[in-house]
Amino acid sequence: MQLAYVLAQETAEHEQNPILPASNELIWGTVAFLILLFLMYRTVFPSINQAFKDRRANIEGKLEKAEKDREEAEQLLEQYRRRLRDAEDETQRILEEARANAERVRRDLLGKAEADAGRELDRARQAIRAERDQAIRQLRNEVGTLAVELATRVVGDSLDRDRQLRLVDEYIDELGNQAQAGALTGRREDGDGDRG
Repeated sequence: MQLAYVLAQETAEHEQNPILPASNELIWGTVAFLILLFLMYRTVFPSINQAFKDRRANIEGKLEKAEKDREEAEQLLEQYRRRLRDAEDETQRILEEARANAERVRRDLLGKAEADAGRELDRARQAIRAERDQAIRQLRNEVGTLAVELATRVVGDSLDRDRQLRLVDEYIDELGNQAQAGALTGRREDGDGDRG
């Protein structure tokens, strides 16, 4: 029995373990794996590394482009804001200028209207003076004629026309001087009465 046990053990030692491969297979498998690993290191890994580098460069390029686009967008936004501020300032300046122009036009029109009114008033005064002077002349002529006729009737003697008119003018001037002296005296008396 013991002999059978020893034989069984010997047989078992010579039989392969189903879990572990044979040593020659292990050696050849390791050599093949190393050769495959070397070939992959020389051919496949550089392609993979290049693909990773390209992808990284692509992503970094896109990030840089996105950053540049963002900066350009910010610059454009600032330019638009500056233009908007400039446009608002220009609009405000135009409004102020329009207000100033409107005020100037209003003052000019008001000044012209006042000047026109003053000229019209002067013309009216001149027309009134002319009418008054004409009325005085007509009144003098009529008064002179009436006075001559009255004097002729009273005196009964006919005077020549030039002498009659000269006498009437002298008389009217004398009456006018007396009227002015009376008006001045009346004003003085009014003035004295106001002071009293």
